[in-house]
Amino acid sequence: MCADVDHHQPLYRLTPSEFYTLQEYVSYTGHKLADVLAEFERTGNMSRYNHEQPIDYEGFKAFMQSYFDTDFPEELCQGLFLTFIKPDGGSIPKAAASAADSKSSTSSGQDPEGRSRRHSNTPSKCKELAKTMADLALKSETIMLKDVVCYMSLLEAGTVEEKLEFTFKLYDSDGNGVLDSKEVDNIINQMMLVAKYLGWDVSELEPILQEMMQEIDYDSDGMVTIEEWKRGGMTSIPLLVLLGLDKNVQDDGSHVWRLKHFTKRAYCNLCRNLLVVFGKQGLSCKFCKYTVHERCASRAPACCITTYTKSRKNTPPMLHHWVEGNCAGKCFKCRKTIKNGITGLHCRWCQINVHNKCCSLIPLECDLGDLKEHIIPPTCISPSVLDRQGRLSRQNSTVSMSAASSSLHILPPPSAIPLVVFINPKSGGKQGMRLLKKFQYLLNPRQVFNMLKDGGPSVALKQFQDIDCRVMVCGGDGTVGWLLDTMDKLDLPRRPPVVVLPLGTGNDMARCLRWGGGYEGESIIKILKRVSLGHTVMLDRWHIQFSNSGDGEEEKGDPIPCNIFNNYFSIGVDAQVAHQFHMMRQKHPEKFNSRVRNKLWYLEFWSAETISATCKNLHENIDVMCDGVALNLANGPSLEGICLLNIPSAHAGSNLWGENSQTRRLSKSRDGELSDINGPATGDLTTAFQDIGDGLIEVVGMEKCIHLGAVKTGLRSNCRRLAQCASVVIRSRKRLPMQIDGEPWMQPPCTVAVTHKNQVPMVMGPQPRAGGISCFNFV
Repeated sequence: MCADVDHHQPLYRLTPSEFYTLQEYVSYTGHKLADVLAEFERTGNMSRYNHEQPIDYEGFKAFMQSYFDTDFPEELCQGLFLTFIKPDGGSIPKAAASAADSKSSTSSGQDPEGRSRRHSNTPSKCKELAKTMADLALKSETIMLKDVVCYMSLLEAGTVEEKLEFTFKLYDSDGNGVLDSKEVDNIINQMMLVAKYLGWDVSELEPILQEMMQEIDYDSDGMVTIEEWKRGGMTSIPLLVLLGLDKNVQDDGSHVWRLKHFTKRAYCNLCRNLLVVFGKQGLSCKFCKYTVHERCASRAPACCITTYTKSRKNTPPMLHHWVEGNCAGKCFKCRKTIKNGITGLHCRWCQINVHNKCCSLIPLECDLGDLKEHIIPPTCISPSVLDRQGRLSRQNSTVSMSAASSSLHILPPPSAIPLVVFINPKSGGKQGMRLLKKFQYLLNPRQVFNMLKDGGPSVALKQFQDIDCRVMVCGGDGTVGWLLDTMDKLDLPRRPPVVVLPLGTGNDMARCLRWGGGYEGESIIKILKRVSLGHTVMLDRWHIQFSNSGDGEEEKGDPIPCNIFNNYFSIGVDAQVAHQFHMMRQKHPEKFNSRVRNKLWYLEFWSAETISATCKNLHENIDVMCDGVALNLANGPSLEGICLLNIPSAHAGSNLWGENSQTRRLSKSRDGELSDINGPATGDLTTAFQDIGDGLIEVVGMEKCIHLGAVKTGLRSNCRRLAQCASVVIRSRKRLPMQIDGEPWMQPPCTVAVTHKNQVPMVMGPQPRAGGISCFNFV
């Protein structure tokens, strides 16, 4: 027998998948709600409706299509309309009851011949009744548009606190500002529905939810106020996940398709036929490489990898995830060739290929293969709500929101040092997006983050702050600086060492750490093996402060890009060239779409500056003091630039400080552990060597553009060494070009003070093999 209708519950609740789809539509629309409300004026498209009065389903549908400016899915539109209707004992329950009575002869406990019927038909009759109620509501019911506008505005620009507040009001059915026991039970029921949708162990979850909802009532008065609700959601209780408001936990196990052009023969895993479409197009899953025709995608089973375990009580063993076909190569077991076709099996986790007949000879449990040090297996990730020991007590309200409301709890194996990958997809043309797909396939996708889409690096860094891990940043020098600045702001208790995979133009940080001058499509597996062989060194970072010179009226200049530098800071000729390049790229971005073209543009601007010499006699316009001692810049050849060096690479690989025999001898004997070498801070600079972690900065003078070119090509060993010190003060008397780590601007007369900020751990790549040719050379 069907349960009585709950007059306090809406007719329908969006599933997490539907809510996520709705959020995607809101994120892509170019309209604002204020613009759509203007359509209700006399001359607008919605003028036949009054936004102050209730509207029917047709009016709601027209509103949604006007807001999204596209055909909004009919099923989602109907479901969203029904969420704003609460049965109140009026026309909907009465009509539904009438419809149920009309079917009493077939839904009762006896059949037409009087024999007892099986009770298993009751759920289907309940579904029929629910569908009848929904159909009647769509035809006869109305809703208030202001409720819809409030809901959509929350999705349009909603903070976590606003979402929690909206959810509270949604479940506060009597509107008295508190949640009573019945309303709390409704919330628990909704959480259980979401948990079932996510495939979690509900029997394990139910007692935890009861305890958690009691913890929300901080004053133990039997009522939950909105302040207690928001405090619980933003500190100790991951309500956002179980209420369907957190997009981090989505359909685990479902394929994520991308259109792929195959260069070799490939077969559909579903119909097992050859992909014969023009250009050999097909859909391939990003996470497991399950391949299908486009026409077969809708029938493909949800057999993708699981990225986390859904039960803490009965954690399953780590098993192989086999994908059949399209895995030509050598069999891991018998070492014989696997023919390309729909035969053969490939494990997505340990990356081994085997014949179908050899699969039974492989152990059932997967050891994650050669990359096990870097991978967090799904058996080590679980919903944080199921981690009782990890939950915070209600007395502790000082924990940051992002760390406390993390939807997943991570506990990697003791022998692993997981690699957390941050990728800037805008770096290196399309290389960033290609690397994102590769890392998502080789590692657990929950270790790989798009820096522009996943809330920036701060969210992921907080999630991994208590884990002994490494961090890889894929991008240029600007992306490296962004990540290091974020770590500074978060003040992490355990700062992970950083690996740099170069995708920019200059890539000076990657060069000095032996990760190469630019990624050129090398094997990611080989790069990850090199990460395991790397060792940690400390990198100095420097704070730079600009102040008005105080001479006369203050002159306005360009915005200063940042006040911290990791690579170098320069004034003069090189900054002038970088500024010209920057201005041209802003004006014509389509002309700067590859690393080679960018370098050709730099060559053109260097040649022009060699002739014009706009920064000659720089010593007449600046004063430099190192550790309180003024430098005599007029002594010697005229200078056109000053550069403060933190690392032995600038301008895409130029070592402006240069090397000496002692530096080379020590670096060879100690495997390049630069931060373990200490040299004189004063005295004869001809024997002083550069160290990225000694707390000292090197100051060099640049005579001409051609001087820098000679250093770059090796015709000259170094620029003019001026000082090696712990602090620098520069006073300028005219408007000059300046740059920080390749970011240029024009600066009016000012005083520049450079002091040591801190040190950060970085991963130095291993020495390349003697006599071998490697793209990961030191410079």
